[in-house]
Amino acid sequence: MEIIYNSNRNFRIWAYTVSHSSLLLRSEMKYPDQDNYTDSVSSNIDLEFWEVSYINLPSDFLGLCIREITEESLPKKISRDFLRFDMKIFELKSQKSTYYIIAGGLLVGENKWINQDRIFNYSCNLKHDKILFCSNG
Repeated sequence: MEIIYNSNRNFRIWAYTVSHSSLLLRSEMKYPDQDNYTDSVSSNIDLEFWEVSYINLPSDFLGLCIREITEESLPKKISRDFLRFDMKIFELKSQKSTYYIIAGGLLVGENKWINQDRIFNYSCNLKHDKILFCSNG
């Protein structure tokens, strides 16, 4: 399967909204006065999953490679009941392990939003500065 997104940045669970079945993973931007600042970390990278039916990942992890996989590639320990309604299976590999998210779709966006504001407006469909990938359900 083709790689959807690849990064060596740190990511963490930023928000999960039960009522909307939506998950936001974020790699936070750094500001010029912070250690290890470079242009490559001068914006946030957000991974927005919707219609989430299964999440298996730690709260934060280093490095990320995302692929959409088929049901045949899904580990047997994960129930196939999560795949109803044409759900997509996203495999996330970090430097330490492999994780899975089953969801209706994924948007990978780049932005310079102030971190504290974004979590409160998560369900308001704010526009990203740049869309790096979008998978429709």
